[in-house]
Amino acid sequence: MVPSKEVVAIARRAVEKCGTRDPFEIAEMCRAELIIKELGSLKGFYKIINEVPFIFINKSLSSADARLVCAHELGHHALHRKFARVGFEEFSLFCETSRREYEANLFAAELLIDEEALEEYIEYGYTQKQIAAAFGIDEKLVEMKLNTLQ
Repeated sequence: MVPSKEVVAIARRAVEKCGTRDPFEIAEMCRAELIIKELGSLKGFYKIINEVPFIFINKSLSSADARLVCAHELGHHALHRKFARVGFEEFSLFCETSRREYEANLFAAELLIDEEALEEYIEYGYTQKQIAAAFGIDEKLVEMKLNTLQ
């Protein structure tokens, strides 16, 4: 279990170090292999095979959803590598019962949502739903990011 403040700090360092919030660029800089293929009902997953990190993304996802899944799987890469070496657990993206899934989502929220832009949207009176649409992400990630600001 990684404390929420540490998850946020790790995501911020990744953005700062890589100079981008684009999860695909960050994955490349982290030398994680991106595999985009048919995964049935799975949106994506993270796995280490022969010491090489892989991020698998379902090719049927929209570009916005693929971006979100990539950011989420980068969270696993940054936070949960030891679990990616053994077995495979299947969870939905917003699984309420898995701490690791929560941490990966928090990482994704921090990675994808620029704080200055978020504050501007809030000043202009945007709703949480409108902010999510502006960033092209799920509303739950906006809620997670807002919670880190309080």
